[in-house]
Amino acid sequence: MNKLNMMILLKKHIFFIALVWVTFCYSGLYAASLDSGYPDQIVLSVSEDLSTSVSVSWRTDESMSSSTLQIAREHSRFNIADSATTHLAKSELLEFKGLRTWHHAVLLEGLDAQTTYVYRVGQGEKWSEWINFTTTGGSEATLKFVYFGDVQSNIKSMWSRIAKQSIRTIPDAQLILYAGDIVNRGNNLHEWEDWFYASGGMHQSIPIMPASGNHDHGDSHAGVYGISEYWNKQFKLPNNGAAGLEGTSYYADVQNVRFVVFNTEMFNTYEKNREDQVQWLEEVLAQNKQPWLIMLFHHPIFSTKKNRDNIELRNLIKPLIDKYKVDLVLQGHDHTYARGKDKVPMTGDEQSHTTYVVSVSGPKMSEVQEADWMDRSASFTQLFHGVEVQHDKLIFSSYKVNGDLLDTFTILKTRGVNTIIH
Repeated sequence: MNKLNMMILLKKHIFFIALVWVTFCYSGLYAASLDSGYPDQIVLSVSEDLSTSVSVSWRTDESMSSSTLQIAREHSRFNIADSATTHLAKSELLEFKGLRTWHHAVLLEGLDAQTTYVYRVGQGEKWSEWINFTTTGGSEATLKFVYFGDVQSNIKSMWSRIAKQSIRTIPDAQLILYAGDIVNRGNNLHEWEDWFYASGGMHQSIPIMPASGNHDHGDSHAGVYGISEYWNKQFKLPNNGAAGLEGTSYYADVQNVRFVVFNTEMFNTYEKNREDQVQWLEEVLAQNKQPWLIMLFHHPIFSTKKNRDNIELRNLIKPLIDKYKVDLVLQGHDHTYARGKDKVPMTGDEQSHTTYVVSVSGPKMSEVQEADWMDRSASFTQLFHGVEVQHDKLIFSSYKVNGDLLDTFTILKTRGVNTIIH
């Protein structure tokens, strides 16, 4: 064999090895944390009423087709199992990209408000650790939550820093919101594994409220474009959304706030999803009886990045935001930070009731395209946000990855009118 043929053969072998490695890492076969039936990927998801209920979901390998949850009031003694009640999970098999995994979920109901519970998941000899969580209070209690913009890239190596810092800065957070693009490729299990690792188990104790972004979507086995195959297995969210978009459009009343989440990716992609969501949004906003109304979605009403403008979203959704006096809109997608209220464009002499925020938490960042509506902006800065909602006051704080405060503002609500203090 001459030297040229040897080089060609060597290149073919290198290409084959590289192809096998890429297939292993990125086709969904990566499942390093699965270990002979032990549960992992344990997540609390927001329910319709977090004062009395919460959803718990987790994953096992294909050897465990059923699983259970045990729960008790936290009593700081070692014999927790003696007083625990046992709940059989609803279990679903996911066969995707060559991997078979079981996904289990329990909706815990009838809990007492402002009470700490302890739970574990598994069965037989294979259990998770015991984990504490606390239910929220009534409508008069103060609510504290964390809000993240896009995570998306370098999740394990760089986003993990901001996840850890958020809990150090706001240790009493009761809820964690994501404005979409939690991963870069929605059907890539490797990236979801990185996110579970980077979040450090905080969602085992603090419920998640995610909006879905364009990168959280992908093609199904049948080639139909929609939310990631993993999304509705991992997150068991309220089943009260627009038809066909369960798990990515929903609402929840948490203490004195109605949170409304909808799917802007499917809004932008399919006319039927657009029409259904607009109708659903109007009903949900009109029925609100909470003093505070917050919306969470991915594509921003007012873009902050050059050459981006979601005109149809703004034309159809902003009139609903104005009509029903949404207090705060939390968004992502543009990989920058900006917020504004008093200079937001309105018709006639009206002034915006709503404060709009766009943010990014991961290391994929862009430069802000400055616009008149903005009161404050920042480029190339990873951020997380702490929000405290009282009966007549909302305090919003923006923090850098080292915990330093970048920006803060307060919304005062007086007889239904919002005044912002910078």
